[in-house]
Amino acid sequence: MKLLLLLLFSFPVFIYSEVNHATPLILPHRNEDPVFVLLSSTPSTLPTTSAPPPPSIPILKPDASPCDLIEEAAALHCIGPLVDYAADLTNNVLHPPLSDVVETCAKYNQYMMCTQGVRPDCRQSRAPNIEFMYETICEPKFAAIMKEEQACLLEVENDKNVKECFVNKTNTLRDETPDTVSNPTQNYECTVIQAYVDCLIEREETSCRDAEKIEISFLSMLAKRNSESRCELNTNAIKSRPKAQPLEECDTQGNCKCRLPGYYYEAARKKCLDVDECESLSSACSQKCVNLPGTFECTCDPRTYKLATDNKTCERIDQSPMWLFFAHGQSVWNISTDGKSFQLQRAGLQKTAMIDIDVKENRLYYADIGANVIERMNIEGTFPQAVQRFDVDGLEGIAVDWIGRNLYSLRREDILVQSLDGRFRQPLYKNVMTLPRSITLHPAKGIMFVTDWSANAFIAAASMDGSHFRKIITERITWPNAVAVDIFAEKIYWADAFLDTIESANMDGTGRRVIIADAGSVPHVFGLAIADDYLYWTDWTYRGILRANKHNGENITVLAQTALLPYSLKVFHKSLQPEETSTCETRGCDQLCLLGENGAATCACGEGFDLLNDGKKCSSNCSESQIECGGADPKCISKIYLCDGLAQCSNQADEEKCPPRICLPGQFQCHDNHKCLPPGGLCDKVTDCSDSSDEIYCEYQKTTEKGQFVLNTTKGKHSIRN
Repeated sequence: MKLLLLLLFSFPVFIYSEVNHATPLILPHRNEDPVFVLLSSTPSTLPTTSAPPPPSIPILKPDASPCDLIEEAAALHCIGPLVDYAADLTNNVLHPPLSDVVETCAKYNQYMMCTQGVRPDCRQSRAPNIEFMYETICEPKFAAIMKEEQACLLEVENDKNVKECFVNKTNTLRDETPDTVSNPTQNYECTVIQAYVDCLIEREETSCRDAEKIEISFLSMLAKRNSESRCELNTNAIKSRPKAQPLEECDTQGNCKCRLPGYYYEAARKKCLDVDECESLSSACSQKCVNLPGTFECTCDPRTYKLATDNKTCERIDQSPMWLFFAHGQSVWNISTDGKSFQLQRAGLQKTAMIDIDVKENRLYYADIGANVIERMNIEGTFPQAVQRFDVDGLEGIAVDWIGRNLYSLRREDILVQSLDGRFRQPLYKNVMTLPRSITLHPAKGIMFVTDWSANAFIAAASMDGSHFRKIITERITWPNAVAVDIFAEKIYWADAFLDTIESANMDGTGRRVIIADAGSVPHVFGLAIADDYLYWTDWTYRGILRANKHNGENITVLAQTALLPYSLKVFHKSLQPEETSTCETRGCDQLCLLGENGAATCACGEGFDLLNDGKKCSSNCSESQIECGGADPKCISKIYLCDGLAQCSNQADEEKCPPRICLPGQFQCHDNHKCLPPGGLCDKVTDCSDSSDEIYCEYQKTTEKGQFVLNTTKGKHSIRN
């Protein structure tokens, strides 16, 4: 990666002064002191950090730039899509993929349109090498050849042996100094390009030779892009550099092994192949793992973590204590991660099983299905605020989108979303669940994960904007009681309360592996959370909170035991919800802004409202069976909540002009005032009121897209309603 960073910046980027000389620039190298690099093609060596600027190169004057501030900003803004190919330096690429010539040239055309208001000399001074590359690729005759050879170009670009060869050669170059470089007449950039040409010439596959020639021809043009480069590439296969020493070592009996660590010998191919430590998880990286030939590299999210001295563990920069929050039926508690400190967070609840936290506003969200309410409260202990006062029965999970600022929930067959204050709410996916259990979000990726423990149990990944729902785990799964996502390692973890396991997989369901498979350790997990290198979970058999290593399930520790059954579990620390700029901040949505995959953001409206043609504003469209709440809290609610003694509308529209209440609190009063019903008599498909008001506005009366509505039933020993 150091090499490619240097290479990208070693292409000649001229910053013109009055006498048109290049100006020196200080470039920091990762894990090293700043290295003084001249951004031009003329020097054959790299100056050291102690070398002063050459006296022949003047200092850039403020008025020497061919760009004014506006032009420079516009040019830099427009160039972004052209350099996407180099965003991940581990890809080891020298230029945009030639196989993708159509998209590449489309990007270049957009770039030229984007910079129409920028003077050519200004535009060209910002990134002359990038323009040269794209101009060369998009030259009509050359582009036509690449289109014809697209399939072969793609094969060459994806050739694993060529990639490994290039990495091995450039790894050697990293250790060379200007005094020891094999050809001191070549500059460093030329040496690197030559290394890739050598790997193409040494390619063992006999197919797609024309594609190799196209690639080498293009590299030659890059090397000779100006008269001062003096880069003469050796493209003669006979004179190519000798191949590296074979990795295979065999004795006289034909027993072979690999000469270097990080490789394994495959007898069928009689060849040493690279061990993918990332795939096998032998790397034990806390977060991201990058596989390299013969080795690997661990990386950490630099916003909140740093790599420890073992080069595997990611250490939090903020070492302030983490806290665990867990639902305990009639209360919510927090506990220190060592289990030594308890604190009551919220008491006086009826039946609370599902919670989540929002670090940005320091708030706790919880669903009290006994009181039919979702509430939120400041963690410091301020009075709770109602988010949702109806349709909370049957709720099986809530999750805070801390970037898009929404609250997601599972209820019966549907996945719903609403604003954090509860004002706007809509079903996002209808009739996709049977017996929902758990939900978790990865807002930075715009993806949610949900579990269902019906007869056909599954784990699904779904776009948070409602555009795509797909089942990713469907086999060897029975009661997936809990799911959690490691946003830094980009893996999901789930607990199966029937199989007594905790497993993990990549976010697309691949790479599945068992972390813990022991009925004595995880007999009945309900809630699951991840922080740093630990898994935390609640268990009904232990009636406690436990912890273990997230990589291998070792060091299982009981942190605390509880009097009642422990339910949902969350970890509170600002490092676990890193701040990110959201597209929603500038989207201008009237009611809801929903994050999607690949950085998308879509405006949406609450139930009973339609999105207008501008894609931002909402207009009311409440049905005849709904009441429209006006004022500062516009929404549509079912008429079943009309005059029930609880104001669902902030402007009291549902409780205006109501007859006197004759029923006890919690009872349903028939709209003709002739009868009182217990809560269980409402929407049970049995008409108890003479005016049918207990059934006429119920959800099952609505026709679904499939023409039917199936009431959710909950069976099983671990239902939260049991």
